[in-house]
Amino acid sequence: MSIGMGLIGLGRHGARYAKHLLDGVPGCRLAAVSRQDAQAGERFANDHGVPFCADWRDLLRRSDVQAVLIVTPPSLNREICLAAADAGKALLIEKPLARSTAEAKEMVEAARVAGVPLMTAQTLRFTPVLRRLREQLATIGQVEYFSLCMRAERPPHAWLDQKDKAGGGVVLEIGIHHFDLLRYLTDQEAVEVRAETARLHTKQVEDLAQVRFTLASGAGCFVELSRVSGGRLCRAEAIGQKGQLIADVGPGILTRVEGWQVVDVGSVPDRPTIEIVLETFARSLKDKTPMPVSGEDGLRAVAMAEAAYRSATLGTPVAVG
Repeated sequence: MSIGMGLIGLGRHGARYAKHLLDGVPGCRLAAVSRQDAQAGERFANDHGVPFCADWRDLLRRSDVQAVLIVTPPSLNREICLAAADAGKALLIEKPLARSTAEAKEMVEAARVAGVPLMTAQTLRFTPVLRRLREQLATIGQVEYFSLCMRAERPPHAWLDQKDKAGGGVVLEIGIHHFDLLRYLTDQEAVEVRAETARLHTKQVEDLAQVRFTLASGAGCFVELSRVSGGRLCRAEAIGQKGQLIADVGPGILTRVEGWQVVDVGSVPDRPTIEIVLETFARSLKDKTPMPVSGEDGLRAVAMAEAAYRSATLGTPVAVG
């Protein structure tokens, strides 16, 4: 029996979730949708034969909705999460989990007390080429440091430059991907961070950042984040004593370098990560197994971002709580 998913948020990113669910994802189905733009939401519902709830609270009351997908600006995540947990609905929440560690802690605790599963949609964990990089880390010997990069076009929506709604700029919006990826690749926690941020085209939040984490082992990780370019790039590099692994997410290519030689270049078949996230979420609910990316994981990534902001403000390295 498929799990009825209630989707809250039908904007640019939420529409991707809706498309995958309508195309068919094993173990789940789109049971209802909610959107702040009621006219656009009703048009979508009529076009696809899906119930529409102008008020997301009405979606939580539906008996055919067993799980809730929250794909909204971060400013709305906490309120919806607490209400959904109180209604006994399983939760899949888009990153960042929250605008602050205080909000994230409250959300994780609410789900725990209610006894409902909570998964954070940190999609980079499910990217095939990055999983392949993780599998091959042993081939380059002891990893000395990581270099991660994510660049994107200038913010496509006005609310992304509104601190009260977004919570922050590139550090919280797209940096959160790489902060979680660092934990996934290394199975370690960051203990210290040094960060610098800048505003090139934005007014309220940063659109350029350089962040350096120190892991518990002492290894470093350099993260470059920007929304100032005309194109996109997502790359992860692991630099080891015996060689280097370079994963280019866009084309799905993993390169291994030893000395001056490129010794291996492999193309890794790609799949839409949202589709994999939905499959994994549904399977975990059905099998009653722990979520592969928990609410606690989402909280820890937010804590890394919050520490980076503290460092940028103070101009010194700070501990990661």
